Amino acid sequence: MHHTFTAEPGIELTTEIRLRAGLPEDAAALAGVFVSAWRHSYPGVVPESSLQALDQDEIAASLQAVLGSEGSTTVVAEAKTHELFGFCRYGADPEEAGTGHVFSLYVSPLASRRGLGARLLAHAVSDLELRGLDRVTLWVFERNEPARRLYSSFGFSPDGGRVSESKYGAVEIRLRRVAKDAL
Repeated sequence: MHHTFTAEPGIELTTEIRLRAGLPEDAAALAGVFVSAWRHSYPGVVPESSLQALDQDEIAASLQAVLGSEGSTTVVAEAKTHELFGFCRYGADPEEAGTGHVFSLYVSPLASRRGLGARLLAHAVSDLELRGLDRVTLWVFERNEPARRLYSSFGFSPDGGRVSESKYGAVEIRLRRVAKDAL
């Protein structure tokens, strides 16, 4: 599948993107995706001070630990040039037995709005269903309308769960998806 990404106005990067399992050595590049995605997508969603406080090295260390551990799966979107444009981490819901959970989904601003987030989410949901986890939860910032629209297109809807993340100064809501054949 070919995707065209616009890096800057007038400059197009045409490349083939493949999904593969994330590796501990991807941590630094994924931290770059994470920080750039947050700083691009979350102004007005979380306070500016939270965006400025993001520490790419700390995030890389955290991601490296997750990528090297059992308990969740991370799939990355990689170009032929080996540049990483996004990732999704998912696994069993830590709070609800028999339910899957999407822990994170981030796409580089260079590749946003090109269907890559949907492709990563589709992979995660499909893999969770193959594991028998037809019910899937995730948390999203309440004010993150673009992400909420994406999740809604996959059948996720609010289930009433809400938390206020003091670390980020924003409210998150829990979304839930039940596979059609599990109803």
